[in-house]
Amino acid sequence: MQFTACHLFESTKVSKQEIAKASKWSANDIGPSFNACDGLEGSEATTCFKNTISTSISEYLFDNLSVANQTIEEELFLSLRVDEEGFISLDKVDLSNALRDAIPDLEQILTNAILQLPQAIPAIKSNVGTYVSTEFQLPVRIIAQESK
Repeated sequence: MQFTACHLFESTKVSKQEIAKASKWSANDIGPSFNACDGLEGSEATTCFKNTISTSISEYLFDNLSVANQTIEEELFLSLRVDEEGFISLDKVDLSNALRDAIPDLEQILTNAILQLPQAIPAIKSNVGTYVSTEFQLPVRIIAQESK
């Protein structure tokens, strides 16, 4: 009998700390963007991306949020995800009971506002050199008057 071995199948173990360190966002990484933000870099590109989303959502809410059961002024945070293909989705929204009572269909309205956003250019992780999904929080201030 003859046995042969190949050193190409040796495995190396990467620690959880090394994976966590390599996964952290760095200044060299490129965040998600829109075509409208072409030519901008760093904080200007981030601001353009967030402003584009904020403006679009605000306009959608203004056009589609006309009825409230009570007067309310509240801030909420949307947890948004931009996947590796640039599609934006609503991961989570924390609505207070008061907001749910005042505008019962608010979560659906917010979901629809996110669905109408244009496809983004996904983020690029520099140490991997490929598109990656990203998550971020977006504050939204809801001011509604009770409908009579």
